[in-house]
Amino acid sequence: MHLTPTEFDLLLCLAGEPGTVLTRERLLAEVWGWPGASGTRTVDSHVKALRAKIGADRVRTVHGVGYALETGAGR
Repeated sequence: MHLTPTEFDLLLCLAGEPGTVLTRERLLAEVWGWPGASGTRTVDSHVKALRAKIGADRVRTVHGVGYALETGAGR
């Protein structure tokens, strides 16, 4: 599967702590290098693209908080 460099970095960040909800702010800081950024939908649009490639059920949304990579354990 082909991932853009940003999608790859986003997946790598989420995979570093599987099952743990990472805030949009943390993802913006770690993936994009934008510490202190908020109010942007950049993360949301990249998560949407990533879901289309790896499967929608692999990235869980916690509304108002952030995203977590689901490992499949217990499914």
